[in-house]
Amino acid sequence: MIEKTKLYCFVDETGQDRKGEFFLVVVFLHETNGLGNLEGILEKLELETGKKKSKWKKTSKVVKSEYLASLLTIKELKRSIYYSVYKGTLEFSKLTSLTIAKAVLSQVTNDYEVTIVIDGLNDREREVVTRELKGLKIKYRKIRGMKDEQSVFLRLADAMAGFLRDVSEKQAYTKKLVGDFVKKMIVREL
Repeated sequence: MIEKTKLYCFVDETGQDRKGEFFLVVVFLHETNGLGNLEGILEKLELETGKKKSKWKKTSKVVKSEYLASLLTIKELKRSIYYSVYKGTLEFSKLTSLTIAKAVLSQVTNDYEVTIVIDGLNDREREVVTRELKGLKIKYRKIRGMKDEQSVFLRLADAMAGFLRDVSEKQAYTKKLVGDFVKKMIVREL
């Protein structure tokens, strides 16, 4: 008998402030097994690089570069970060749901169950996400909101959303790093 795959999905976005001209959703998706070990590695990395629990926007480019370069050394991150970019829409909750569905379906091959944690999710947004994921036939255990200060995995999603937004804006520090993330198969656009 094949055992059910249990996944955790942490989601953050960037771009709502641009009134729909640019919207990017990042999904960190990982099997439940090994999350505790990875949590410790990421927390240590935040301290060592000076990033700590700060939001990406408030982090200096030097710290951003050091943090991102350190992420590249973590083999457990392979095939775990997915993102989608959308333009010209205000359907933020629906597109967040779609990105979650694409990430989950790109990774699972057998029976699964996913626990979904979305940064800053409110009750109205949760209703939309729940309805959309049901319609997309995603098997979730729970959908909940959380502040990124509470989870190193949400902070990782926040950092990657900010980084990928910086990539789209062609900020100089991102040029080499983005290629390295793709080469190491850590980040994948859906």
